[in-house]
Amino acid sequence: MEPEEALIGLLTKLSRAELAELLGNRLDALVAPWPRRMSDLADRLTLPESVELAVAALTAPELQVLSAIQLRIALGDEDGVPVSAVAECFGTTVREIEAVVAKLARYGLAWLEYGVIQMPVILHANGYRRFRLGAPLAVELSSIPAEYLKAKAAVLGLPTGGRRQELLDSLLDYLRDGARVRDLVAVAPDRVTELLHKFVWEDCDVQLGHYIQHTHYAQLDTPAHRETPVGWAVDRGLLFPSYSGVVTMPLEIGLALRGRDYHLPFTPDPPQVALCPVAPERVATESSAAALRLLDRVITVVGSSAVDPIPLLKTSRVGARAVAKLAKDLGADSDEIKIALDLAGASGLLAVEIPIVPEVTGRSRRTPPKPPEFLHPSDDFTRFRELDAADQLTRLLRSWWEFRFVSTADEKAVRAVIGEDPHELHELVRQLTVRLLAGIEPGTGLIDPEQFAALVAWHMPSVDEEAIRLLVAATLTEARLVGVSASYSASELAFALLTGNLEQAAATAVSGACGSALFGTDLTAIVTGPPSTELANLLDRVADRETQGSASTWRFSPASVRRAYDNGASVTDLLETLRGVARGELPQPLTYLLNDVARRHGEVSVTDVGCVVVGEDPALLAEIAAHRKLVKLGLRVVAPTVLTSTLDAVTTLAALRDSGYAPVHRAEDGTVVIREEHIAPPPDPDAYVLPHQPTGPAKPEDPFLHADRLMAATNRPPKPLRRGALMNVFPGKRTAEWMRMIWQLESGFPVSIGYQGEKFVISDPELDGEFLDVWLPRYGEYRRLDLKLIEPP
Repeated sequence: MEPEEALIGLLTKLSRAELAELLGNRLDALVAPWPRRMSDLADRLTLPESVELAVAALTAPELQVLSAIQLRIALGDEDGVPVSAVAECFGTTVREIEAVVAKLARYGLAWLEYGVIQMPVILHANGYRRFRLGAPLAVELSSIPAEYLKAKAAVLGLPTGGRRQELLDSLLDYLRDGARVRDLVAVAPDRVTELLHKFVWEDCDVQLGHYIQHTHYAQLDTPAHRETPVGWAVDRGLLFPSYSGVVTMPLEIGLALRGRDYHLPFTPDPPQVALCPVAPERVATESSAAALRLLDRVITVVGSSAVDPIPLLKTSRVGARAVAKLAKDLGADSDEIKIALDLAGASGLLAVEIPIVPEVTGRSRRTPPKPPEFLHPSDDFTRFRELDAADQLTRLLRSWWEFRFVSTADEKAVRAVIGEDPHELHELVRQLTVRLLAGIEPGTGLIDPEQFAALVAWHMPSVDEEAIRLLVAATLTEARLVGVSASYSASELAFALLTGNLEQAAATAVSGACGSALFGTDLTAIVTGPPSTELANLLDRVADRETQGSASTWRFSPASVRRAYDNGASVTDLLETLRGVARGELPQPLTYLLNDVARRHGEVSVTDVGCVVVGEDPALLAEIAAHRKLVKLGLRVVAPTVLTSTLDAVTTLAALRDSGYAPVHRAEDGTVVIREEHIAPPPDPDAYVLPHQPTGPAKPEDPFLHADRLMAATNRPPKPLRRGALMNVFPGKRTAEWMRMIWQLESGFPVSIGYQGEKFVISDPELDGEFLDVWLPRYGEYRRLDLKLIEPP
């Protein structure tokens, strides 16, 4: 039975709950268009990218057993691996291996059938190499010319006559005998023993440039090479060289030299983590303070970029110098600034100021250097500040939970370990860390974060342990800064992230904010503790923040008060609002300052205009100002011979000329513009009607709904749509539109069709008698269409 058929057999035997659990573990297999039947599901479950995702979700014992099954397949158990053979690899019981295989079956990666373990053929790979074991002997020997096979046989005292296959069988029988191999190495020279020890316990593939470089069997067939440790081992089939200089020890040789009593590493139980008592009240207090401090930091960092934009490096990232400057100016540490910048960017509160690159003129072909870019507040930041503190915190925490960024981790160190971008991995580690932290005993916290990193590594065995250690340390720092943990214990915000009920937990976290300030006669306002969002917004609007931390200080000045009046505040409203948050009466110097600035505010007005219309005849300008066709210009008389227009000069000139006047265009210095640039006005967005956009692929639904649908579907193979299959269905339809539609249907491409007076885009067609089973991307569902009712759109 083929492995894919075995997987289909497994899927059909599962109960509704078991199939739903498997689908829940492999949600990527439910991406639209959904699998129609069990065979389609089996095909998706065996896609390389799907298998990779499933293997990445395994814990240490599950991955170890899966690798041991692959090891037994490499040793020849291709028709099924006995459970006892896997148990023997680990030196454990059959029952324990069966329990782990049952967990692998929930992912569709391996399962028990008739007393042996089966797995999809795509997993018959070299996953066992994580045990530092090489390729099988049969693979290594199969690429060696017959003359070198005879040479190896002669050195080992085996018959050298016969055909190539007989030589291969003779060598395999000898080298697969662990006792013979150990006896052979026992009489080897000391230098050979030391070399083989390196291959057995450190790595099965070693770059031996000092022994052999860019050599193969042709170069090794010399007395000089035979006297080296590598040559001695290669002549006897213990090592195999390659043209790249990498020397490999085969699988069977490595196992034999590890000893008869050697067992593969097996860690069925997670590592223990030492805990200490932590009062829940302490966790709640520290979490609330951190959450409020986070809000204050984010708003302060983004707000400061309006005055002093944050420079970006050429890599479009904020450099260490800019972070250090912000930390010094705002009285924060660098980790707080990093997390504030990342959360502000992920939440859409910061925008990149893209400078205008000057156009290259003349014959110069040199590309001008890229001008520096800066971060400044986005348009959404104003709306964000109008939200209450709970909504602000909810938005920031969701960004931290869902977006991929590396705030406090040593990105270069992680990249050096894993060899790729760590952002996606950090997101996975972040979510797993919070789940495990929330799973520890209530009322306790971690003592040693390194032990906790080992626990995370047990749950993510496919990732390098050093990378896990670095990312877990960074995640614990981030969790403390955003209020998700305190004293290495999960807060209510952590549980809310896992359950999805974040709004209520965020409201509780910000409820302890300080809502009052102490106003001094030196025109300062002091807030002890984290200020509430409303109080911070009020003071930021009318004063300048000087310090922040355990206590924050704002200072009032004529410029800061005038800024509040410029933004629409009135002296009455400001005095009333400030008295509402003051601890006692407002100092007299502050009320004097507010009233004095209000008295002088608005003495001089500045009006925005599009252009100015100037003439010598006051009567003519009065006529123009009263002209009905020129109402859209918003003309206003500011002097008998001067009008202002709300539109630009080009539009105003065109309107005046259309009304029968003969204006002239003058530049800012009063000179006549001889050649007028005809700039087309921007298109009116109301003049364009966007076509209806489809809703896109449907999101994965409840796995139980998919389980019901798959169990009810027939498993008979679909009838393929071969070229010409639909010609008989549409006889006489030979126009270009019909031929194009028929060709697209038979090719399986998405195609627009007409059906009962409506237009649809369909894909993934399957022929079922007189009906066509198709996927409708717009509606996210399958439908059966009568072929006779289909027509070109």
